[in-house]
Amino acid sequence: MRYFNFTHSFRNRMNGARIYSESVLSHQGRRPGVLNNERGGVALVIVIWIIVVLIAIVGEFSYSMRTEVNIARNFKEEEEAYQLALAGLEQAKLELLSAKTNEVVYLSEDKALVFGVNTEDKEKLERTDAIGRGSFQYVITDEDGKMNINTESIERLKYVFVDTGIDSTEVDTIADSIADWRDTDDLHMLNGAEEEYYRSLDKPYSCKDGPLESLEELLLVKGMKKEYLSGSKKAEEGVEGEKAYEGVEKYFTVYGTAGININTAPRVVLEAVLGLDAANSIITQREAGPVASPMFNGKVTSEFFTIISTGTVADGKIKRSIKTVVHKKDKELETLYWNDNIIG
Repeated sequence: MRYFNFTHSFRNRMNGARIYSESVLSHQGRRPGVLNNERGGVALVIVIWIIVVLIAIVGEFSYSMRTEVNIARNFKEEEEAYQLALAGLEQAKLELLSAKTNEVVYLSEDKALVFGVNTEDKEKLERTDAIGRGSFQYVITDEDGKMNINTESIERLKYVFVDTGIDSTEVDTIADSIADWRDTDDLHMLNGAEEEYYRSLDKPYSCKDGPLESLEELLLVKGMKKEYLSGSKKAEEGVEGEKAYEGVEKYFTVYGTAGININTAPRVVLEAVLGLDAANSIITQREAGPVASPMFNGKVTSEFFTIISTGTVADGKIKRSIKTVVHKKDKELETLYWNDNIIG
C-alpha cells in the first residue's frame, strides 16, 4: 500500500508540474513548436546576411582584379606605343642624316618636307610604317622656314601678329614687351614691361632679360594669350561671337641664326622678312618647283628641324608622341629640345 501511495503521489506531482509549465507558456503566448520555428528563422536570416556580405566581398575583389588587369594592360600598351614612337623618331633621324650636306630643302605639294632635287620618289616618301600590331608616323618641320623671335626686329614681329588676327593696339603691347623681355636692360619701351610690372602681378615672377628658350615662354610676356600663340579652336569650329586667331607658333622659332629658307617659309614670313615684292617673286618660282639658289638674302638649305613621332596601338586607342628639335651638323644631329610626355 505504501508503494502504491508513493507512486500515485509522484504521478500527481509530475502532472502538476506539466500543467504549471503549460500554463506558463500559455501565459507568455508561446508554445514549444513556435519557439523552435523562431530560432530557425533567426538562423536563416543570419545565413542570408553572411551570403550577402560574401557576395559583396567577392564582387569588390573581382572589380579590383579587373581594374588592376586594365591598368596593367593600359601601361603595357602605352609602353608599346612609346617604343613605336621611338622607332619613328629613329627613322626620321635616319632620313635627315641620309640627306647630303647643304642639299636643297623644300616642301612638296602636300606640304611635306623634302630633301634634295625634285624627284617623284622623294615626294612620295612614306613617313609611316606598321610594326606588329601597332604603327608609327612622323612629321619633320623646318625651323629655318620660320622667324627667330629672339633676333628679328619688332616691326617684323608686329607684321605677323597683325596678320594672325590680333588687334593692332594689343600688338603694340606684345611686341614692345617681347623686346623688353629679351633685352638685358631695365628700361621698358613705350608699351612694354620690365621687372617692376611682372613683380606687381598676383603671382609675381622676374622679367627674363635674355633670349627666349621656347615659344611657350611667350605666355609669360605682357599682353600675350594662349589663343594668340596656338590659335583659337572655337573660332575654327565656327562658334558665333568668337574671334578667329590663327596662332603665331607656326611662324616663329627660337632656333637658327642666319636667314630663312625661302623654299619652306610661309608667305607671311616671306612678306615680313623680305617684303611683298620679293615674297610674290619667290612664291611664283616655288609654284614651278623648288628654288635652287639663294636669293633676296634668303637661303635654300636648312639645319634646324622639329620631329614629332607618334606611336599607335590597340586600333588607334592608345597613342604616345615624342617631340624633339635637332640641329644637323654635317653627319651628326644635336638634340636641342626633347619632350616625350605627350599622350594621346
